[in-house]
Amino acid sequence: MNAIKIPNLIIGGGIAGITVAVELLYRRNDFYLLESSPRLGGKVESLSTDKAHFEFGPNALAAVSPEMTQLLERLNLTDSLVEANPVARHRYILKRGRPVQLPSKPPQILTTKALSLRGRLRFVSEIVYAPRKKKGEESVWDFFARHFGEETARYIADPFVSGIFAGDARQISVTAAFPTMAQAEARSPSLIRYLLSQRKMMKTDPRLYQLKGGLESIFRSAREKVGGERIHLNEGVVTLAVDGKKMRVVTDRAEYEADRVYLTSPAYVASSILEKDFPQISAELKKVDYAPVITAHLRVHREEPFPFQGFGLLIPSEEQRQILGTLWNSSSFPFQFHDDRHHYLTVYAGGAKNRKLIDLDDAVIHDLIAGEVENIFGLRRGVEFLHLRRHAQAIPQYILGYGGILGRIQELLSTVPGLKLGGNYLGGISLSKTVTHAAGLL
Repeated sequence: MNAIKIPNLIIGGGIAGITVAVELLYRRNDFYLLESSPRLGGKVESLSTDKAHFEFGPNALAAVSPEMTQLLERLNLTDSLVEANPVARHRYILKRGRPVQLPSKPPQILTTKALSLRGRLRFVSEIVYAPRKKKGEESVWDFFARHFGEETARYIADPFVSGIFAGDARQISVTAAFPTMAQAEARSPSLIRYLLSQRKMMKTDPRLYQLKGGLESIFRSAREKVGGERIHLNEGVVTLAVDGKKMRVVTDRAEYEADRVYLTSPAYVASSILEKDFPQISAELKKVDYAPVITAHLRVHREEPFPFQGFGLLIPSEEQRQILGTLWNSSSFPFQFHDDRHHYLTVYAGGAKNRKLIDLDDAVIHDLIAGEVENIFGLRRGVEFLHLRRHAQAIPQYILGYGGILGRIQELLSTVPGLKLGGNYLGGISLSKTVTHAAGLL
């Protein structure tokens, strides 16, 4: 079989792969993009009906980076970007079985019901009694407990991590997952003093955005812009190897010879592709753990007493519930909903601390989620299930020691100049951070 010669080959049609493709297009560099599935987008998947909009993967864009802004501009999607309803600044946690609003402005930490009086005093005391910096790596839980006390770790850090990573705050590395926090401590023993000095305390709620056509519109626009002739769907990569000064890629349909390969698949897929010819890189990629997540869409009647006005509710492990939290989509992005009779919610379950949940039957999961939502919000008319989606390997876990894994991967990659890795297991799990990292590969 004669190899197809191409300067650049992209493997993976998720957000990282599309970012590389659009950048190469604008640089007028030739390329092909290979995607093993019949669609672009990876875990980004949107569905719009005449009454509602649903996201099956990431729910929104948070803290849009300059690189994400540039990508949207190049895809002619800037005018489609809609900021969340201001009410989305209101976020809740569950405490002792009841939804409690979190502070949306710094002064509210003094009166919030999310912490006891003792917990609030311990929190603000950090400005005076800043702890000594701990030597070595530290979990998010330990970092928050050391600075602000155990109660803040239980009711702020724990649900914060479960909401972002579906992870365990006692296992997630603060340096790997939230490097800006570690950097802030390096500049000042007191995080509060540092944030005040930087005037960042008034910007504690990052802005949220949606696209008028949903997040998947990024990929629809990208396919139109890039052109179908450059995008090869339903083509899975079997092996990848160095062949002299070139990279040789064998798929289930063809063979390619490229100067550069951008491997943007999830770590577990990349590990399989590299296992034969790059066993050391493959072994490190195999260490990247992914938490399973169940996504459920449901609706509740607007006559229910709970108002569902806000972004949503996160659930601390302390509460011992079977769900991670809920997002109140029709409140955050009302322009996407045209149903005056119902609130639309997304419920997440599973995660790193409840991995077996994803293996249960649909009916069992339905009953479990319905029971939790009805109990938490005091619903009288119950819930109506609309969709249920399982993601067996949803979110990479930036656990303790993760920096070492990435460091070894980068060291090994330095000996293979024609191979670049991209994806949300590298530069941050959000769409914006993944785009930023991918743009930096070129």
